[in-house]
Amino acid sequence: MRISQITNTGGRPYNQDYADYAVCGNTICIAVADGLGAYVGSEVAGETAVKTVLTLFRSLCAKGTDLFSGAVMYKMFKSAHNAILKVKNSATDLRAGCTTLSVIIADEEKFIVAHEGDSRIYFFKNGTLSFYSKDHSLARMAVDRGEITADEVRFHKDQNKLTRVLGSDYYAQPDFKIYNGQTPSDSVLICTDGFWEKVYEKEMELTLKNTSGAVEALCAMESVLKDRLDEDSDNYTAVLLRFGDDEVVSKTNLSKGGK
Repeated sequence: MRISQITNTGGRPYNQDYADYAVCGNTICIAVADGLGAYVGSEVAGETAVKTVLTLFRSLCAKGTDLFSGAVMYKMFKSAHNAILKVKNSATDLRAGCTTLSVIIADEEKFIVAHEGDSRIYFFKNGTLSFYSKDHSLARMAVDRGEITADEVRFHKDQNKLTRVLGSDYYAQPDFKIYNGQTPSDSVLICTDGFWEKVYEKEMELTLKNTSGAVEALCAMESVLKDRLDEDSDNYTAVLLRFGDDEVVSKTNLSKGGK
C-alpha cells in the first residue's frame, strides 16, 4: 500500500481540516475530519476526532482485536464524539465546535470504511468508481427524494447543511461498509467537501487510470482543483491510498495550509 496526503487552506485564512493515519503491522487506519466552518472551535473538534480514532486503533490493534467490524467503527466514532464533548466542556470558547469524520481501516485483503457528515470516501476498482459514501446533508436528501441529481449536490444551496456530525448535542452512529478482495489496481480516496466539490468523479477516474503512484495521482487531482479555486474556496484535504505496492506505506504532503 502507498499513501499520499494533501491539505490546504484554499481561500480561507486558516485550515479547519485535519487528517492523519497510523500503521500497525500490515494494517493502516486513515482518518479525515472537516470542522464546521461556521462554528468556533471546529478545528479543535476535527483534530480531536482524528487523534482519538488513531489512538484507539493502535490500542485495539495491540490487543489483537478484529478491526473489521461495525462494532469497532461505532466504538471509534462514539469515542471521538465523547472526546470532543470533553474538550468543549473544558473551554467555553470551543463549545460550538463540531466536525465531520471519515475513517478507513485496510490491509492487503479487505477494508472497512465509516463516516459522518459530507467528507467522502471513494473506492475505485481498476480506476473506475465502484462506490462512494453517502453525504449526511440536506442536499443529499434532495437527491434521495428525486428533486436533484447526485451531480447537482456540488452546487446546491443546502450542500453544507449537515444532518450528522460529531460533537453536537446528540450522537448518531456512522454509516459503514466492509469490502473484500481489492486488487493492486484499486484505490481509496478520502477527502473533505472542499476537495470533491472541485474535482469531479470522472476526473478522479481519468487521473487514476493514467497514473501509477499515489503521489502522482493526487498531485494531478490537486492541479485540477487549483484551476477552480477562488478567494471564497473552502479548505481542502485528501488522502489517497493505492493498493498493491510492495513498498512500506509512505507519506507525502504535496501542499500544506496552516491551522
